[in-house]
Amino acid sequence: MRIFEVGKAAAVAEIELLQQKAMRIGRQAALLIVGAVLGFFSLITGHALLWAIFLFKFGFGPVGAPAAVFGLDIFLALAFVFMGRRSYLLPAEVEARMNRDRHFNEMRQAASIAAVATTMTGPVGRFAGRKVWNIVARRRRN
Repeated sequence: MRIFEVGKAAAVAEIELLQQKAMRIGRQAALLIVGAVLGFFSLITGHALLWAIFLFKFGFGPVGAPAAVFGLDIFLALAFVFMGRRSYLLPAEVEARMNRDRHFNEMRQAASIAAVATTMTGPVGRFAGRKVWNIVARRRRN
């Protein structure tokens, strides 16, 4: 029965680990989506303003102003992609991993103990036990 209890605990730990992992990936996806939406809106609303500023305030000219706007867009897009791709392990996920690993180790130990006990109480164990018992009984008689 110990194997089933430990197996159940290991399964619960695995479920918690998967939940923590799903939450982390969900946060990453949300950051990527927000970055994409903000990037899209900044492209739409900011292009005309930036082009006008670069053209009339800084005197970049008709080619330099769009090039500066494009460079700023690339920089912002890379910044948001970088922030969205970063992955931080939260303490709850680390704890869930350790809990799962501990329960898997307990399950392996319980399974090996059960295998030894089955061998000792099974046909091989009875045969070996009978041989040992006969040897001990013969020595007592002699």
